[in-house]
Amino acid sequence: MKSSFVFGFILLILLIIGILIGLPFAISELKSGSFLFPISFSRILTKPSSNYFYNQPPSATTTSIPQQTVKKISISSVSRYGQGEISLRASYFPNQNEKVNLTGWRIKSIQRGETIIGKGINLPQFDAAPSDIWLSSGDSADIVVGLSPLAVNFRVNNCFGWLNNLYNLGYSLNYCPGGFRLGDLAGLDSACQDLILRAGSCRTPSENDLNASSYKCREWAGKNMTYNACVAGHKNDSNFYKGWKIYTGNNNKIFDSLHDVIELRDQNGILIDSYEY
Repeated sequence: MKSSFVFGFILLILLIIGILIGLPFAISELKSGSFLFPISFSRILTKPSSNYFYNQPPSATTTSIPQQTVKKISISSVSRYGQGEISLRASYFPNQNEKVNLTGWRIKSIQRGETIIGKGINLPQFDAAPSDIWLSSGDSADIVVGLSPLAVNFRVNNCFGWLNNLYNLGYSLNYCPGGFRLGDLAGLDSACQDLILRAGSCRTPSENDLNASSYKCREWAGKNMTYNACVAGHKNDSNFYKGWKIYTGNNNKIFDSLHDVIELRDQNGILIDSYEY
């Protein structure tokens, strides 16, 4: 019994000595940061499953998503007579200043392939170069198979009757704001006034009639009876613009004349509308 007590007492003394010697060393190692655990622990990450109860967290950059809640542009009709024509129509937007850019949109036929809408002239004879085609609230655009009479896509306006004297635009584009009134002709002699009033809407008197008139009459006609003068006087009218004419540039059919499905897709390939017949 006495020997066991002595043995235990010796172990206790050795333990105390070990603590006194080892503790300062352990403290210094911890302070230096060089003390490492012998076992490494792998980190486990969790995240919600995609499209299942949780939305993915937003990223630092955001991209705009086209609003497809309301169909803003639709295929209003398809004319299968002659070479063919597809008419597009913009709905009436709540914001009257809103516009939709059609350039880069695609007309896709299940039977014939697709056609990409290019650029056009917003105001013929005034704009120097084609630009993107924009549709405002209630606007229309006709996709026409064939060559443009102006060699470019264009926006029709209410003065096109004057251009019809220079180009073969056809009766459908013979728009005119109306003829001159007697009040517009103040300062001209009565014979000149009668000549201009008889000329009709967007028409100039014949060369023979003008040559028989006074110099002042000829000067007035040359200044006021033109497309440019018409645009200057009416471009701010609410009904000035009449829609776009967009041409394919060749006579190749872009849809089948009997049965087809025509799709309208935007620049991102999103289906906007379809027309089946």
